[in-house]
Amino acid sequence: MINLENLTATEAEALAYSEGFTGTARQFGRIADLQRALGEAVAALEEIAYYTRERGRPATAKLALEKIKEGNLL
Repeated sequence: MINLENLTATEAEALAYSEGFTGTARQFGRIADLQRALGEAVAALEEIAYYTRERGRPATAKLALEKIKEGNLL
């Protein structure tokens, strides 16, 4: 028996599809998409924090949205 908690969302999605559990696979696919989006958002915010601290850039919220949109998240 495979413990799905030990797999990444992408791996669990592939396994679910291979076993015929399409609804479960779609849910794992959505989780994987959300994990990617979260990673991109965190990376954008870390970059903003760097520029704000090092270069005093204004309008960090606007910049965050621009960075997230560049990744086609919104």
